[in-house]
Amino acid sequence: MRRSVALLLATALTAPLAAGAEDGVSGERFEALERRNAELEVHHQDLEDRLGALEQRERERAKSEDDHELGAPLAEWARRIRIGGSANTGYYRGGDESFWQDTGFQVWDARFFLDADLGRDVAVGETPIARNVGFSFEWNLVRLGKVQDNEIASQVGETYVELQGLGGSRWANAQLGRFQIPVGENYLRFSKGYRDNPFVTNTVGGPWWWDEGVRVFGSGFDGRFGYVASISDGETEFDVDRSREPQLTLKLWTQPLPWLHASVSGLRGGQIGTDDERGNGALWLGETWATPVGGIGSLPVFQDGVAVPDAPKRIDSTTLLAADLILTPGHWGRLWLGGGRYSIDGAHTTSYDRRLWYWIAEYVLGGEILMPELAPFYLALRANGLGTYDDGKGYILDIRDVGRFGYNGQSLQAYSVAVGWHLTRFATLRLEYSRRVTELVNGVPAGIKNEAGGTDLFGVELGAAF
Repeated sequence: MRRSVALLLATALTAPLAAGAEDGVSGERFEALERRNAELEVHHQDLEDRLGALEQRERERAKSEDDHELGAPLAEWARRIRIGGSANTGYYRGGDESFWQDTGFQVWDARFFLDADLGRDVAVGETPIARNVGFSFEWNLVRLGKVQDNEIASQVGETYVELQGLGGSRWANAQLGRFQIPVGENYLRFSKGYRDNPFVTNTVGGPWWWDEGVRVFGSGFDGRFGYVASISDGETEFDVDRSREPQLTLKLWTQPLPWLHASVSGLRGGQIGTDDERGNGALWLGETWATPVGGIGSLPVFQDGVAVPDAPKRIDSTTLLAADLILTPGHWGRLWLGGGRYSIDGAHTTSYDRRLWYWIAEYVLGGEILMPELAPFYLALRANGLGTYDDGKGYILDIRDVGRFGYNGQSLQAYSVAVGWHLTRFATLRLEYSRRVTELVNGVPAGIKNEAGGTDLFGVELGAAF
């Protein structure tokens, strides 16, 4: 439309010029008017281009506002939410009656995580309440090669709301919900720490498992001292508290030097279960937990060489004392020494009390000790054990062996060697060979005793995490 107006204007201007030329108007004046007309044409085109550019910018601005209105929630979500996960899959084979006897290629572990930033600098007036508020959720899809669809206690991992920097202090942080029981150093190998395990298998006696309650923690003096404490339900099942007696924990740690870390831990649990209903303690040692002697499985219980009745269904209390030392002297690798005693006090009589001892000695050496090019490779050695170490009193030392040994296990030791290759920050190839040895208490019939002894395990897996 604007172009048509320009052409009409040009025609109106040039028509009299042409007539004037026919009537003898001077050629100089005609040329001057013609140049003026060309200048007006150029000026009009410039105005038209500028107007088009303004219209284009307006369209882009309007589109940007529309995109912002639609994309702002997505951008905010992406800024505040982080999704992660890990998976371990490979080939696993074990000796007769081992938990890898009938396996082969499989997914051994798979879990997903969600973390959310719910806000910062929470205050009432000028009084600081919390530096950060966050939320964490863990979903365990596969554990020990089994889908956890019908096992809520294993399926739901750490799920809590976190308040960091309470009152503006580094000494006061709190997590409310479901969390790893904070005793020892072994529990750090589970949940998000599962990806960092240099071995294919886990320790046979290291303490861990989740429970619901409140966990508080903090550190100070430039990170040289700290603590973790908790109060929780005290039972393995998800959101179960039959006796209403809580489980209390306290862990004190120190790192006076960059290469030296030490911690001591204590746990005190109240009544588990009732006289009418068996309970299950919240703390796990490897793949076992506090249950009344004889409460799981059908095998008879042998004590001091003879078969005895099952214990009462109630457990009066549990107590754990543990200590850990971790040395990381530069290129010389990482040495972890840990151990503790877990006391399970049965109801009505001391005859069914049990004292379980666990110990861990682990050494991981990186390839950089030989040359920088071998830094992604490592060698790992581990010896660990769990047991009563009493010929007269046994216990379940691995729930997967309850059908073979029942509560008659005196000790379970595992000796492992592993080599690994960190392919990238997010993927590690591991190969492990382990020898597991089970010893039983006195008096066990030959049919059960013959099931004990040593068994070999071999696994090669690729672990991925993001």
